[in-house]
Amino acid sequence: MKKPPKYIWLILMAALLSACSTTALYPPKAPDLTSDDQGRLFQQSEQLLESQDWDQALSGFSRYLSQYPQGRFADYALLRIGYIYTRKGEYDAAEAFYQRLLDDFPQSPYGTEARLAIVDLLVLTGQQGRAIAAAREMLASSTDMETRRQIWQRLARQYTDANSTADAATYLYLLYKSAPETEKDHWAGQLQETIGRLDDEDIQKLWDQMDDPMARSYLMYRHATLQVVMENYDDALEILTAFLKVYPEHPYAGDAETIITTLKDRLRFIPRTLGCLLPLSGAYKIYGQRAMNGIELALSLQPGGEQAQPVKLVIKDSASEDSTAVQGVRDLAAAGVGAIMPEVVFSVYAFGVGAIIGPIATAPAAAQEAQRLNIPIVTFTQKPDIASMGDFVFRNFITPQSQARTLVSYFVNSVGLRDFAIMYPRESYGQTFMKLFWDEVIRQGGRVVGVEDYDNQQTDFATTIRKLTGTYYSLPKDLQIRSKVLVEEDPYFERRTGIAERLDDLIPDPVSRLTGLYFQDPDQDRVKGPALGRHKSAEEPDPVVDFDVLFIPDAPKVAALILPQLAYHDVRDIYLAGTNLWHSPQLIELAKDYAQNAVMVDGFFNDSTSQPVRKFVEAYKEIYADEPGIIAAFAFDTARFLFDILSQAEMQYRNTVRDAMLQAFEVDGVTGPTSFSLDGEAVKSLSLLRIKGDRFLEISRQ
Repeated sequence: MKKPPKYIWLILMAALLSACSTTALYPPKAPDLTSDDQGRLFQQSEQLLESQDWDQALSGFSRYLSQYPQGRFADYALLRIGYIYTRKGEYDAAEAFYQRLLDDFPQSPYGTEARLAIVDLLVLTGQQGRAIAAAREMLASSTDMETRRQIWQRLARQYTDANSTADAATYLYLLYKSAPETEKDHWAGQLQETIGRLDDEDIQKLWDQMDDPMARSYLMYRHATLQVVMENYDDALEILTAFLKVYPEHPYAGDAETIITTLKDRLRFIPRTLGCLLPLSGAYKIYGQRAMNGIELALSLQPGGEQAQPVKLVIKDSASEDSTAVQGVRDLAAAGVGAIMPEVVFSVYAFGVGAIIGPIATAPAAAQEAQRLNIPIVTFTQKPDIASMGDFVFRNFITPQSQARTLVSYFVNSVGLRDFAIMYPRESYGQTFMKLFWDEVIRQGGRVVGVEDYDNQQTDFATTIRKLTGTYYSLPKDLQIRSKVLVEEDPYFERRTGIAERLDDLIPDPVSRLTGLYFQDPDQDRVKGPALGRHKSAEEPDPVVDFDVLFIPDAPKVAALILPQLAYHDVRDIYLAGTNLWHSPQLIELAKDYAQNAVMVDGFFNDSTSQPVRKFVEAYKEIYADEPGIIAAFAFDTARFLFDILSQAEMQYRNTVRDAMLQAFEVDGVTGPTSFSLDGEAVKSLSLLRIKGDRFLEISRQ
């Protein structure tokens, strides 16, 4: 072993001696001596050792071993020499003599002391890893309780020095549990101090190991304070409340009551107050204004009368910017600063709004801040995983997942079809829907028999269609099986003269992703290319249409190019399906004859025969002289949902609002019934639509 500098040795020695009440570094009790020559020689060496004459003592014990290598005291002499070399700071020599004792006298009663001494030497020389391994090896074979306690002490100290707090707490707990009454307080104090340095993961791991009420009380309190540090104030409040109920006389009971009082102020809000955080300026202000219209309309329909206490709105502009949206969340929370624990100073946001509606484009940034501040927020976005940010984040909007689920369910369960094909653009929107739709088909017991992609700048889809229908490659005649499915009405009409020229002037554009919504920007046109300006060769084989439903997740102007080309290539007698993008007059305008009976899904249908929808549409038109869209409809439903909750007298804390949101169910929503699952996602019933003539008709709400 390498010898450390003298000052380091002094520090390590002091720490080691203070950490271990019994250690091999102290001279062990000498054996009974006799008056023969062997005994007298050994006794003289012992006297020299007691006077701390290290060199003379070392010479005496060495002389004894040379004269009596297998003598009665040989094993003990080896232990003494190891001890002397340790005191002299010659650790390699000390370890060698301890190891010699173990090798030459494996049955010696001093073997345990030698092994403990080696562990201590490894600690002194900074070899923590070897020290821990040696101690754990001893522990595996030792049954004597006093020896085990000696090992536990060393392991507790070693793990503490190695910053492995959970392991240190484990051995301190064993020492506390096995200690005599006179030592209980000492080890309890050590354990409590160590628990105060555990992280949350360690606490979860140790909870089942420590069944003692004292230990668990400190684990519970530490867990609660960590939730405060991590700004999980709602969880902290719940844990501390339970802590006081179980341990009302605990030394930390007073601190717990103080924290609870401050946390309640932190979660309290101005009664019947709702925040609106919307892009009322900036790039997305048109969507923010539509949402604001829906919220204002819901506000105007609140119950009146002398006893009524309507919910008040506090409006903030997110300005279509993440940083502004984050600051808006803070403003709605009414920020202040306070300290509720001696070691933790954090922001106290009290008496702001009870919940927040919005935003749209900046939803992820705002949702993250709302979760940090424990304020329920309901977003309008299709951004993935928004609700997974935390238990205070909700989404009430149509999503790609809900669209795919609704479409597949309709065809599988209502129409009874099982075979699907997918034709999608090779970009984010198309790929997302392709994967979701495919997964849903498999989940609901169907099968996907064909999948083909195309470039998002493509205008001639002949190759893609031929690959999908098996005419691009040679196919044996016995495999060319045609579909037997018949739709209610042939969606294709006779190909008319001039259709190619008309489509040639209306080239589709790329799909925009503003605000997380997918919609068509009519001012951006795709570069023109060939569409239907060629004649089908008589030698081309007949298509193999072995699917019942063709799903095309793309914009209406792209679909308007694809649908006629499907007809041109004799892909008939199938159902065509699209996303909510297809719910656009543009699709009927550009491809009316080829889009008949096409099925799509949407979150809101303003021509619905539903009484709540009709009333909403009429009121919206009367006030704003415009047709309501999907954002206005979802904002209207969300506002009414939250108005009902915030109007309840018992709503004083934001965590109570969150819990109520998970239990509430609004029946008469214009976007269908409104409720939320435990993951914060809206459980929505979407509208299924079909094209009939020049109109969209509602098939059902799924």
